[in-house]
Amino acid sequence: MQALAQEDFYRVKLLLDGGHQHPEVISIIELNNPGWIFVDQILQPRSALVWSKGIQGFYLIGDHTNETFIHSLDGFISKSVEPKMKALSLTQFEVSGHHSEWDFEAIFPSRQLYQFEQLVLELLNKPDTSKNNMIKTINLKIEDWENQDLINTELITENINLFWSSQNDFKKKGYGFAAINGSEIIGVCYSSFVTLDTHAIGVETVARYQNNGVGTYLATLLVEKIINNGFRSYWDCSLDNEASRKLALRLGFKQVHRYICKGFGI
Repeated sequence: MQALAQEDFYRVKLLLDGGHQHPEVISIIELNNPGWIFVDQILQPRSALVWSKGIQGFYLIGDHTNETFIHSLDGFISKSVEPKMKALSLTQFEVSGHHSEWDFEAIFPSRQLYQFEQLVLELLNKPDTSKNNMIKTINLKIEDWENQDLINTELITENINLFWSSQNDFKKKGYGFAAINGSEIIGVCYSSFVTLDTHAIGVETVARYQNNGVGTYLATLLVEKIINNGFRSYWDCSLDNEASRKLALRLGFKQVHRYICKGFGI
């Protein structure tokens, strides 16, 4: 196995056929969001391991019956992937497959695996126009918010820097809004992953301002922007994240997919 150079990421796109089209993976292949791709062979890969910086986790794509790939994967992770993860202070290897046929127990027979589930929701109808004159917002794509006299701007920068290579890259390709109380940033909602036709949504509200409609208002503004520019809206959250799921449902999202993830400590 070996790492694929960015200019060759396109070679693995066909491996997504027959499975769920995760924007988290496609955004990396299309060079919009940062990540790594490891393959069994460079020119005609059959299977690949994809790492997303944004979720700090992995996806297995392609041929789940590829015995050479399957038998070498665990050793390759120990030798080549874990050092890269530890350099980023990551302590958990978490992975899902782009379809349900990947047998994680067979791939990682010596690992102590834990399991969790993710939900995928998509917007089937445009949400009601958001009206909340009590919440002041800024447009992260077009406003020079970095040079304003604002408090808690790290809420914005930490979220965007997790998913994007740079603030400038986000402004070129993504959309986003932040909520302000006085001069304090109290919430942020933004394009987390971007593909040719889809924007995935990330949202965070400061704890003491939660349950006041901040996240709902920001997400409605973002969804309107995404739809008005001809893109689909995509929502992915943990089964255990009830607040995120309920927010998506309030906006009109419907569950369309559910998948299992496995993890182990490194």
